[in-house]
Amino acid sequence: MGGGEIKRKAKRKDFPCEIKVRFAGQDNYTSLAVKDISATGLRVIIVRLISVGDFLEVKMCINGRDIQCKGKVVWALMLRPGLGRINSFDVGLEFSEMNTEDREFLVKLTEE
Repeated sequence: MGGGEIKRKAKRKDFPCEIKVRFAGQDNYTSLAVKDISATGLRVIIVRLISVGDFLEVKMCINGRDIQCKGKVVWALMLRPGLGRINSFDVGLEFSEMNTEDREFLVKLTEE
């Protein structure tokens, strides 16, 4: 990969929405802003330190369809602090433990 190109596993679609995730050791879910989505994962903004390899429980409602799965952090970049000097991270999550019907739904969604 030269020139800063990123090799993608699946077609991505800009898809601003919110999802809910539960971090390891937490009882409650936290809402996250989604930047884009594919059949294999999401790019989200997180306002807490997170490490590559961490797993999250993911709940999404997309076009009326409830989807639950796990997400593994595959990359994370710190964003420049904004108002209030709060650190946030641009994070890539790869889906795991997702059923076939939900994955097919996401394939169709990203091809629209």
